[in-house]
Order: sequence, then structure tokens, then C-alpha cells
Amino acid sequence: MKLKVDAHLWCLGTYGERYVPGGYYEPLTVDEQLEIMSGIEGLTGLFTFYPVAPLPDDPDKLVKKVEDFGLKVSNLAVECWGDRKWKHGTFCNNDAKVRKEAIRLFKDAIDFAKAIKAQSVLLWPAHDGYDYVFQVNYLDSWKYMVETVREIGEYAKDMKIAVEAKLKDPRQKQLIGDTGKAMAFIHEVGLNNIGCALDIGHALQASEGIGESVILLDYWKKLIQIHINENYKDADPDMIFGTVNFWEILEFFYYLNKTSYDGWCAIDIIAPRDDRKKSLELGVKLMWKFQKMAEKLIEHEKEIDDNLKGYKFADNMDMITGLIFK
Repeated sequence: MKLKVDAHLWCLGTYGERYVPGGYYEPLTVDEQLEIMSGIEGLTGLFTFYPVAPLPDDPDKLVKKVEDFGLKVSNLAVECWGDRKWKHGTFCNNDAKVRKEAIRLFKDAIDFAKAIKAQSVLLWPAHDGYDYVFQVNYLDSWKYMVETVREIGEYAKDMKIAVEAKLKDPRQKQLIGDTGKAMAFIHEVGLNNIGCALDIGHALQASEGIGESVILLDYWKKLIQIHINENYKDADPDMIFGTVNFWEILEFFYYLNKTSYDGWCAIDIIAPRDDRKKSLELGVKLMWKFQKMAEKLIEHEKEIDDNLKGYKFADNMDMITGLIFK
């Protein structure tokens, strides 16, 4: 695994939310955002969105603009949650017209992703879930979602589609709430180009073992994207990766380095009350710090894995702390 780090423009956003709808900062121009990103050591990619505003909507102009700042387009996320028309679901909606609109949006996005040479396309079913009992038909919702995503995937089998799981928010219960349900869903869709986006913050929120999730997704050959943020496991505030769950993140990096993953690791943070530039710089810096620690552990992979065979937790922790706390 060779670490490649990207980020999206929202990392440098205004951070509007329901308590402060106007955001905590004045907006930066696209050039200001890209200039900041281009100056951060270890950050080489831009995770962009479709529709692409405020970036150029011409593929060639977008690629040139990004490259002018020394960056490379990494992946593309399809914005399918910010309009009220999706409120009852984007992919599981009972209204066939809504589902067809989602399919059309994704087909256009896939064409655009190919034009800008994005590695994959993100599909996050944000509103595909429920808030109350007796609110949705679970089976119909699942079937509609499978059919819709299958049609999207069949449109371009040479483009990877990454399905992102999340336990809740904006819905109280999301149909694809964790990595296990994502894999069940992907298995039923049954297309080789459909896989998972492992969002670390979402996995922590769902009480997953993030080291377990990354190694199993790699084993199943369904690891397409990784999104980097974290939390206190009770919500998803997109905190700076490496600032809360130290040991779990270190184990995640250890297992990530044992995978064949060749995609990007996307910084996906919000820092509304702190300096935006410094927060993004810290997020990238911590990524590479954990990578270096993991590389030290990989040098002792045989000893660590031998201890795992004997369930020797104390021996492993004694060795690992000796390696990283010198």
C-alpha cells in the first residue's frame, strides 16, 4: 500500500450549520482554497463533487485548474442529498420518477468522472433510511435501492462505484448503516465495479473495529475509497483524524499497510471553531505521522502476527509501545 492523501474543498468551508446557519467563517474563493491545499506537504489530490460548482463545469478546464495548483483530481462524489426532493430517499424512494432522476444524475456524473479521469465515484445514500417505526416498507426500500444502484453500476462497468455506509444522520436509521450491511447490499447488487467507501468516522460511530473493517474489505476486494476523520463514537462531527482514538487508528494503519489498496485516503474534516488552514495542515501531518508509525510496526510484522496467533496482547503492546515511544 502506497499512501496517497487527498482532500475536498469543504475542508476549507464556512461550516454553516443549524445553530449558526451563516457559518463560522467568510467563504474563501476557489483559488484561495486550492492555494492553501497546494502548499500543504503530503497533500497531492483533490476530491471533487458533481455538480462541480464552484469549480469549472468543463472537464478540461477543471483538470487544468487543479493541475495549475500542483494537485491531481482523485475521486468524484455525486451530491445527491442537498435538495428537498431526496427527503424520502434518493435510491429507495417509492416514487419511480425520483429514482430515475437519481439514475440520470449518476450517469451524467460518471461521464464527467471519466472525462476528468477520476479513479472512482462516490455514492452516499444519505436520505435512504427512516426516522420512525411504521414509516417505510423495509423490504420494498431495500429492493428499490438494489435495483437503482444496479442500473447505475451497469451503465459503466469500467468505473468503480464506492457505496458509503453511515449509521445515522441525516436519518435516524440509514438502510446501509455499517460495513456489514454495505457488503450485504453490494453482494446483492452483484457487480464487480461496485464496492465500499470506508469512512473511518462512520465506522467508529457504528462501533466497528476499523482495523477489522479495512482488512476484510481488502480481502473481499471491495475497498474502493477511504475517508479520513474521527469522533467520540456517538456522532459524526468529522473531527481531525488522529486526535481522539489513538490506538484504534494505529491498528487501522497497521492493517491498511498489509492491504493491496491503491486508492486515495481523503481528508474529510470540519473544524468550525479553529483555523481552517492549520486544521487541514494538521490532518495531513497526522496522516503521515501514523503512516510512519505503521511502517515501524510492519518491520516487526512477523513478531506482531506471531503474538496474535497466541493471543498475546500484552506482549504486542509492550513491543509496540517500545517501537513508537522512544
